[in-house]
Amino acid sequence: MALCLRWRGPWRPSWRARRLPDGDPAARTPRNRIVRALILSLAIAILAAQPVVAGTLTVTVSGLRSASGAVIAALHRDPERFPADWQGAVARVAVPASGEVITLELPSVASGRYALIVVHDEDGNGEMSKTFLGLPKEGFGTSNNPTFLGPPRFGPALFELAGDRSMAVRMVYF
Repeated sequence: MALCLRWRGPWRPSWRARRLPDGDPAARTPRNRIVRALILSLAIAILAAQPVVAGTLTVTVSGLRSASGAVIAALHRDPERFPADWQGAVARVAVPASGEVITLELPSVASGRYALIVVHDEDGNGEMSKTFLGLPKEGFGTSNNPTFLGPPRFGPALFELAGDRSMAVRMVYF
């Protein structure tokens, strides 16, 4: 039998001895029980976590005005970076424009919620060109093909990706 001295706090200022069952007295303290419970719950969470499923997003872009320049698609997860921050995109692909309809693929995209923006970069400068009023000179489109009253917004373009998926995007020109 082991003997353990324990401080009970300021409301019980005296040291008090109590008897512990045989074995290691430190293993039975509340602090060690909490640590063991945390380690056990962490191990369960790691083992029970679902693996990240990577899929391919296939996008069919229609309504291209010309076969000049490139079509750039960017997949965003962050609403603050959508639609203008190309470097902040989770995935990005650029293919030469070759006709009125074009298909492009974004491979190995993890499951999650995303918004897609597609721009027809007709002049090949790598960004969306605008008029002096701020209106886009080049065509663009987003996932879910919402109607535009102003710049594209993240919410209406948001979609769920789990595994492989195909979608169609219509280009809009002003």
